[in-house]
Amino acid sequence: MSNETKTMEVPLAIADRVQALIDAYEAKEKFKAERIIVVNNLLAMDSLSCEMAVYSLPQDELLNTLRFVYELSGTNSKFVTNILTQSRENPKKVLSDSQRATAKSMLFNLINDPSVISAMKEVS
Repeated sequence: MSNETKTMEVPLAIADRVQALIDAYEAKEKFKAERIIVVNNLLAMDSLSCEMAVYSLPQDELLNTLRFVYELSGTNSKFVTNILTQSRENPKKVLSDSQRATAKSMLFNLINDPSVISAMKEVS
């Protein structure tokens, strides 16, 4: 049995849009895979080591991990939403000391939340 492949020409704008969607999907999957590794490493630590690791994360890593865990948890925190929105709008802006401390605390608390632990078991 032989398969015959047919190709057709598509307008350039459509081809560009399809390629953009493919690239976005690949970037999202890469981001998800990286965050799964980070969160699994944090979950494998004891409580004190986990807290120290969270508190030593650089800002980009902190915000990316917080976004991933926040989406996994299904919680609704106006504070987390505001920080993530601000960082998306202005990625070079440094968080204030209080924002950074609160973000770290929220991440540590979310990582230890049972809903996140069970969600990580499902995505791994």
